[in-house]
Amino acid sequence: MRDYFKKNWHFIIVIGILLAEFITFLCVGEMGTYIGVHDNLDIHITDYKLLRDNHAFFSHGQTIPLLGGIDRNFLLSEFYLYSLIHAALPTYTAYIAGHFIKILIALFSGILLGKDILKASYKKYDKAVVLFSFIYGLLPLYPAFSFSFSSIPLLVWLIRKIEGREGKLYYVLLFLYPTLSYFTFFGPFILGYIFIYFIYRSIVSKRISLPLLSSVFILAASYILIEYRLFLIIFTSGQATIRDTMVVDNATLPEILSTIGDVFVNNMFHCDDLHRFFALPVTIAAFFVINFLHIKNKELKQLIKDPFNLVLLFILFNCTVYGLYNSYFVRTLFEKIVPPLKGWQFNRTLFFNPFLWYLEVFIVIKRLIDDKKKKFAVTLTAFTLISVLCVQSLYNDFFNTLYVNAWQLVKHEKSETLSYGEFFSEDLFTEIKKDIGYSGEYSIAYGFHPAVLSYNSISTLDGCLSYYYQSYKNSFRKVIEPALNESKEARKYYDEWGARAYIFSGSVESIWNPERTKDPDDKRLLIDTSSMKALGGKYIFSRIEISNAKELNASLIGKYKNDSSPYSIWVYEI
Repeated sequence: MRDYFKKNWHFIIVIGILLAEFITFLCVGEMGTYIGVHDNLDIHITDYKLLRDNHAFFSHGQTIPLLGGIDRNFLLSEFYLYSLIHAALPTYTAYIAGHFIKILIALFSGILLGKDILKASYKKYDKAVVLFSFIYGLLPLYPAFSFSFSSIPLLVWLIRKIEGREGKLYYVLLFLYPTLSYFTFFGPFILGYIFIYFIYRSIVSKRISLPLLSSVFILAASYILIEYRLFLIIFTSGQATIRDTMVVDNATLPEILSTIGDVFVNNMFHCDDLHRFFALPVTIAAFFVINFLHIKNKELKQLIKDPFNLVLLFILFNCTVYGLYNSYFVRTLFEKIVPPLKGWQFNRTLFFNPFLWYLEVFIVIKRLIDDKKKKFAVTLTAFTLISVLCVQSLYNDFFNTLYVNAWQLVKHEKSETLSYGEFFSEDLFTEIKKDIGYSGEYSIAYGFHPAVLSYNSISTLDGCLSYYYQSYKNSFRKVIEPALNESKEARKYYDEWGARAYIFSGSVESIWNPERTKDPDDKRLLIDTSSMKALGGKYIFSRIEISNAKELNASLIGKYKNDSSPYSIWVYEI
């Protein structure tokens, strides 16, 4: 038994943590699971629920009751694996299943890549490969596109196999790869990086690498087929979208340099990989030690060739592109070269950095093992794992669930943070719909995210979507114009971005923030009800008793609350 644990302790750790997470989510359920709301529950999870409720995953020409009625093509493709999971399972179950699947994708992808690169020496480093693949899978990255992050090692493995001409099967697998990878966030960068690698290999080998070149075309074709809905909108709708009018700040050189430094240390919230807590200091320390030894040993060529330095340069390149996105000259030059991609965020090269940061730490661990410093290597690995598991961040669902539940047990009171079940409050809205005789009329939400209404099968004029027609943005602006006239911040937020077509307050910033207590001093609702009616709106669902309801000619139908929800909801009819 002792020998078994000695040989398999790394897998025991992996299985133990997975079981701990599974048991936790199973025991606490929807009402006790605390999941990041921003760009998660308030948009993507609800989009999948809308598709599910309207039987629209595979439909065409169907209108989805969001933002006054949008074409199904604006929502995510049905061919992504993550979409198929949501089509097959109830929404909460699908979300939790996605959490575990992305970990397993990273784990097995990392093992495949490790075995391919290390070959006969893999056994020497197998524990480090397994644990770092697992750590990469645990990173709290953008949940709706977590498969895109976790499958990067799989992509590298496939490209290596194809470059090595190891069989036609790998071309088939590469063609299927985009089912894991979201085109808008990753596709163009993947195609670009492979093409750059193709040019490099062709120069070094002095011959064209047809397998690499074919990889670019295979992936491009697959991305287009999978994301066909997006390309139909771009090339056939003939209508302007909000991407055409989005305004990006034009930063000065010092501001650009500051941004580059900031994302080098902190990354961005969509891909908050927590590297700043341990991976970054380890990488910086190793950088000085590794390059000092190269200089000391007069190995100057190794300063350029060392894999550790090359990966660090890749990280710096991605950070630099992110900063340059805020340069007016660079951005407009890009938009002139590729006009169809106007408004597209080409600074998402940063999404590759989580993999690269932890690859750097793995390279350090490998070299420690080579130098027969296994205890030190194990210690560094343990601290890396702990830093990922035990730090709070927006999408660190397991930690946040444990933390909030523990806090509530200790304090004997409810946290201001809302759980998954509380955020959507299905029982409360089922009761409301039954009482008012709701039958699909368009509505708005005030004091909370309209995603809550959408999740509960209530049609909304408001909502969050990063890509929809500019014409609707202009129409909805008439509804919220009174609030925009009072709040410069809200006006700038909507006019220069507009992905959140929400009901604003004239004085309370982000009035929709999900919190248990909602009692602002300013209880006015600043909307143009005639414009709301013109869009087909009938109901106002509000977490705030509206003080100017008579002025708006809004009739109170009732106030609703139950024990399972933190909300008090006032329902008005106009």
